[in-house]
Amino acid sequence: MRVKIVSYTVLIFFITLVQSTVLDNIRIYNVKPNLLMVFIVTVALLGSNVEGAVVGFSCGLAQDMISGGLIGFYALLGLYLGFGIGSINERLYRENVLVTIFVTFISTVVYEFTVYFLSFFAKGSLELVFPFTHVILPEAAYNSVVSIIIFVVVLKIKRWSEKVTKLSRRY
Repeated sequence: MRVKIVSYTVLIFFITLVQSTVLDNIRIYNVKPNLLMVFIVTVALLGSNVEGAVVGFSCGLAQDMISGGLIGFYALLGLYLGFGIGSINERLYRENVLVTIFVTFISTVVYEFTVYFLSFFAKGSLELVFPFTHVILPEAAYNSVVSIIIFVVVLKIKRWSEKVTKLSRRY
């Protein structure tokens, strides 16, 4: 468990660093992927609902710090996303990359629509077609492609953590 906690902490820091620096320059149709959200989905699919919620909250806090907005907004969204995906993962074949791609696509649409709705509903302007077709769907496709890489990394960390745990219990 300690190996997983340390690995996830380092990975959250690295993903946050990449998302806030490198990905600002790599945009397709003026949209960049949300790596922290993809990480939340992948960990929640491969782990439990509590693990997904904790990672979701941590990634959300990191995203709150990057965005410079209200602290806690993305943390709560990440917590709910991680808990929700972690709750349904028992019914799915966890270690299938196609399941991860599909769940990432759906989660991105729901997550970004929620962010858009909560951010712009208070301002009074709520246009649904433009952000859905020009921001949310391209980002969902982009996140789905990136989820393959993050899935492989998280799966290797999970297997390595299980291996280390087995070896430590042996003695």
